Amino acid sequence: MNRSSSKKALANGKRGQTKRSRKRFFYWKTLVSGDLTQSEALTMGIAKIPPNEALREHRHLQEEIYLVLKGTGSVTIDGKTRPVGPGTSVFIPGNVVHSCENTGEGDLRFAYVFPGNSFEEGEYVFDE
Repeated sequence: MNRSSSKKALANGKRGQTKRSRKRFFYWKTLVSGDLTQSEALTMGIAKIPPNEALREHRHLQEEIYLVLKGTGSVTIDGKTRPVGPGTSVFIPGNVVHSCENTGEGDLRFAYVFPGNSFEEGEYVFDE
């Protein structure tokens, strides 16, 4: 297993870019987090996945919610894949392997929320 803490760098509220493999990119920006706003128990942000890219399989102890804002894609949770589009919400249980792929022609944008004061409280595990 490869443990990644790359999301920690985004706690400063700046736009983030993370390269997960040679061909996989995604971007996110933290909007609500204890180190940015008056939040004591939740972190929220916006993510963007370009066409034909993906947030590859990973897991973390916290539950997470996605709300798709724009674009089309698929979310896989514990081996089960479902299509998503604007207005789709997805609950991801804690410590369950999940991924998100952009299957459309434009950017896939979604809001994410998870319990915790900041990314610093989470440990993201990417299985190789």
